Order: sequence, then structure tokens, then C-alpha cells
Amino acid sequence: MISPDSLAQGAKDQESTVQVDDISTAWIVVEGQRLFQVAETQELTENQRAQGINWELMELVKSSDPLSVKVDDSGYTPIIYNGFSPLSGRQLLSVTASDLRAMEPPVNVKEETLDRQARVWAAEIEAGVAQARLERSGDYLVQATVTSLAVLLAAMAFHYLLGYLWRRYLSPLLPVTTAQPQPGSTGVGRPQFSMARFGAQLLLLLLRLVTWLSALLFVVNQFRVTRAWANRLQDRLVAIFVGQSLPLGETQLSIAEILFLLGWLGGLILLAKIATNVLRSRLLQTSGLSLGMQAAISILIRYAILFVGIIAILQLWGIDLSSLTLLASALGVGLGLGLQNIAKDISSGLVLVFERPIQVGDFIELGGRMGRVDRIGPRSTDIRTLDQVSIIVPNSRFLEQDVINWSHRNPLSRIHIPVGVAYGSDPQTVKAVLLQVGREHPDVVAAPASQVFLMGFGDNSMDFELLVWIRRPQDHPQIRSDLNFAIAAAFRKVSIEIPFPQRDVHLPQGALPVTLSDDSLSKLAKHHHSENSKP
Repeated sequence: MISPDSLAQGAKDQESTVQVDDISTAWIVVEGQRLFQVAETQELTENQRAQGINWELMELVKSSDPLSVKVDDSGYTPIIYNGFSPLSGRQLLSVTASDLRAMEPPVNVKEETLDRQARVWAAEIEAGVAQARLERSGDYLVQATVTSLAVLLAAMAFHYLLGYLWRRYLSPLLPVTTAQPQPGSTGVGRPQFSMARFGAQLLLLLLRLVTWLSALLFVVNQFRVTRAWANRLQDRLVAIFVGQSLPLGETQLSIAEILFLLGWLGGLILLAKIATNVLRSRLLQTSGLSLGMQAAISILIRYAILFVGIIAILQLWGIDLSSLTLLASALGVGLGLGLQNIAKDISSGLVLVFERPIQVGDFIELGGRMGRVDRIGPRSTDIRTLDQVSIIVPNSRFLEQDVINWSHRNPLSRIHIPVGVAYGSDPQTVKAVLLQVGREHPDVVAAPASQVFLMGFGDNSMDFELLVWIRRPQDHPQIRSDLNFAIAAAFRKVSIEIPFPQRDVHLPQGALPVTLSDDSLSKLAKHHHSENSKP
């Protein structure tokens, strides 16, 4: 029942001309069905008022009284009741001026406006109570269960239908393209990013997600218990993600707004990556620039997009960048202490990009490992070895250690093939054979010409060294092996021997000057006597 104090409070609200900027509201619920929201008053909070109205509506649902919701507009405020007259019927709620001012958008408070809004709410209450009574019947539960199963089966069928259409028709139209492997690489090219294929897969995922969410929401709304649970979960999530604000400088942001902000920043990162990939594949590859220059330009453009985009997003979100001074100071202290290695690697990455001592595609040797530079990132560099194994190296190591860059500025490199021949071989014949082997190899360049040096005379051999020039330093293990095979075969043809270590041992003639101790002599005498005494 609505107390007279509530009626008086409604009259005060109607006569008041004070505009309320922020009025708290609470939902009127019937068996999990949310009908409308009521506002707080000077004597009752929105929750107290909603609890009283919800209790009256629940009693009306449980009762067997005829359903006839009407409006009494004879007093200061219209009163919604159920029955044949306001005096004998069950009074449900009164519509106040605060209720209208709390609506979105706010409604001008007039007497005819209150009456009209009261009739709208009365119709909603009558429909909601009638539906709640229907949902308590056994026939409805059976029908709702069958309908829910049918909807879930339809969602499952549509899910598999989308997958079939994708595999049968769409995916063959968007084949996966692979990039050409780098020169000297024996591996398979990496798949290239396809915007069309990515968009089609994202659309397929969104369609499946919308299908299942729609089906689940339909099933939840069919039953009063699940609907009430969903409402409680929704209220809890709203209270956590929307109701709680976190200070960020002078701006108050809710958790939901922060998540949206992170989503925008993630989209910016994805956009920067897509833009730089398109730039490299469409423009830079046809420009004739080296791979290292292409990588440097794409990295600079990506950093520029991220820098400008982050500032624009933060400004549009209402975040004053000057308020982040304290955060920047704390970050600087963290970089100076716990993140100094990461800061050193990032700064080293910038040096590598601008100074370019190594570039993408260069063949380098670092710490005894050889490989081709695949990627130069902001913190680390990817090196692919001759065994097609990727090594992640922090950028600072390239500035702190000696790096052998076989491709730096001029890829022409010289390799040394040491050879030892037996004494007695003709040095001029050995030189001619070695030069002939060098000239016949297809990967050895003609200019500069190959050379042969007699390095010295060893213990077992005369030591020669064949020096040849090649244009693909990453192939030098294979070229070295080919030359060694060819040298062995050529030496056999001309009877040149490749010696192995030998040692000559010279023993003097006559008795050996050996001196034995008395104990050893006595043991030998006993042994000799025992041998002679045997039959």
C-alpha cells in the first residue's frame, strides 16, 4: 500500500520547480522482467521504493484476483492500482515528478504528463503480471523448453552451415599466399598477410558469435529463474565496470571506459601493422631499395603512426596528457632501475635502425653463430641460422660485441682453404691444380682472381692456402666443402699425396743399459730357478 506520506511527497515533487541534475533510479521487476525505473524521493531511496513496489507486484502475481490495472488521477499524483476502485483495489505505486525528471531524456513535469505516464506504466504492469502468471503454468514451461531446444539446434546448424560455406566457397576464393624465401634460404616462404582473408575470417567469427549470443539470450528470457539470474549478473557487471570510476589524472574513467580505451589502442597497433605491411608489399618492394632500407622506413612509419595515434586517442578520450607527468616520472624511474636492460635494448634498436650496421637480409656472425637477419624489432632481432633455426638476440648485443657482417656494404667475401701436401710434391703443380679447382667452381667469381700461397713447411707437409672470392657469403660452408672435394679428386689424378702425421723411432744396437735393483734381481733369480727345476 502507498502511504499518505508518499502521496504528500508526490505533491511536493509536483509543485517543486527545482531541476535535479542527477537522480538515482531503480528497476521495477516482475519475475525477472524489467518494466521501468522509478526515482528516489526525499523520504525514500530508489531501492526502498522499488522493493516495496516489486513486493506488491509479486503478491499480485501469486494471487488469483482478476487482473485490472487502472490509474486514479483524482489526487495530487496519479496512483496505479489493481481492482475495480481505488479504495477496494490493491494500490501499486504513485507516479511522481522525480520519475519524469529521471527519464532519458527528461520530461517536462505537468499534470497531464504525469497522468499520461501513469497510464503507460499501468499498461506495462498489466502486461508484465499477465506474462508472469502465464510463465508459472506447466503448459508454458513445456512449450518454452521445446522452443529453447529448437533455437539451440538452429544456432548449431547455422554455426556448421557458416563453416561449410567458408570451406566450400569462400576459402578457395581467398588462397593463402606465401612470400618468396630470402636468397640463400632453403626454407619455405612465410604466409603473407591478406586483408581480404582476415576480414572474411573476422566476419565469420562475428556471425557465429552473434548467433550464439542471440540464441542464449532468447533461451534465458524464456524462463523466469534464468531471467532473474541474468538480471542480477547484469547489475553486478554494471556495478563493477560502469559504477566504479578510477582516477586518471583529473579524469575519472570507469573500468568499461578503460577497456574501450585499451581496445582503441589495440586497434591502433593493428592498423599501424597493417599499414606498414601494405606499404612494404605494395610500394617499397617495387622501389628498388635494399631490404634493410625497406625495413628501416617501415619501422619509422609504424612508430610515427603509433605516436600520433596514441596522442590523438588520449586527447579525444578527455585525458589531459599533462596530468600524466607523474606517471611518466615513475616510468622513467622504473626504466632506470628494473627496466634498464629493456631500455638499453630499445635504444640499441633505434641505433640499429638509423646507423644500420646490420640490415634485414645481411649474413652475420655473432658469438660463433652464423645466420641471416630476418627482422629488426624495437627490442630484439631475429636471426635465422643455416639450419633454419631462429635465434632471438637482444639489440644491445650488436653494439656491445664484435659482429662479423659478411654482407655489409659489399657482399663480396674471400674464403681460405688450407691444404697440406707431402714433401716431394712439385709446388708449382700444386699451385696450378688449386687455381684450376678455384676457377672451375661456379660460385667463385673470376675477378678478383683466386690466389694460392705457400704458407710454410710443417713437420709432415708443405702448407698451402687457396683463397677464392664469392658473392654469397651465406653459402660459404657449402662452397668450402665443394672445393675440398674437388681438391681431393684433382690431387689423386696427378698423384699428389696429402700426408698424415708420422713419427720415426730409432733404437740403438747392442745391450740396453738397464740397471735393476737388488730386490728385482733376487725375484728374477728365484723365477729362473723355479723354471729350471720343472721336469
